[in-house]
Amino acid sequence: MDANKIRELVKKHLSEKPRNTTEINEWISKQTQIKPIFDIAALLESDPSIIRIGRVRRSGVVGKKSPLSEWATEEWVNHHQRKQPEKRREKI
Repeated sequence: MDANKIRELVKKHLSEKPRNTTEINEWISKQTQIKPIFDIAALLESDPSIIRIGRVRRSGVVGKKSPLSEWATEEWVNHHQRKQPEKRREKI
């Protein structure tokens, strides 16, 4: 399966809610019936509409080469983004 097709599958999967790298890898394996032989983080980073929204660094979970990251679509991030409070004017 080529990288573009996998990216499209992942975008549909991420449209519901953010997922971490391991969840995405397992989901791809179930969808394609093959074990992914590529770096999923690099594949997701190469798509500007998929955003890394966090990174988990737990001892023993993953190595330094493949951090456990949370991923979401740009649309999901924009929809769930917190509104920034307006700055108040200071009274003199």
